[in-house]
Amino acid sequence: MVVPLASGGARGNAGRVADPAALRRERSGDSATWTVLDVPDFGAPDFPLDELSGREATIWARLWLKPQATEWLRLGLEDEVALYVRYLAEAEKAEASGSVRTLVKQHQELLGLSTAGLNRLRWQLPAGDAPKVEAAPKRKASSRARLKVVEN
Repeated sequence: MVVPLASGGARGNAGRVADPAALRRERSGDSATWTVLDVPDFGAPDFPLDELSGREATIWARLWLKPQATEWLRLGLEDEVALYVRYLAEAEKAEASGSVRTLVKQHQELLGLSTAGLNRLRWQLPAGDAPKVEAAPKRKASSRARLKVVEN
């Protein structure tokens, strides 16, 4: 039996990622508003999965301090965050498989823990939490500009 491969159609990660600082805002499909995340003022909820390890407890507590936690709680994503914690704790081990590490990367995007995930979800970090962008280093003079003309 031959199974046809999928072709064409919409792709979830296709196209440019939306930029909240873009100068031109009248693009079609770019009318959704961006959500500026707040710093959470609550503690971590109870871990919903069985048998919480020490490392998982540390990751769980740390994640619920992030601004994304306000949206996770609003959307009821406690189970998804718990699965991410479990996958991350497993992926940290030296003998972890590539598939577990792939799951971690996918969950980071789905939960808004990566830059691509934040952009796709249209979430912005609070101004104080935004990473500082340093100026690009000055370019060195080209090798041609450093050459001197020597007379015989």
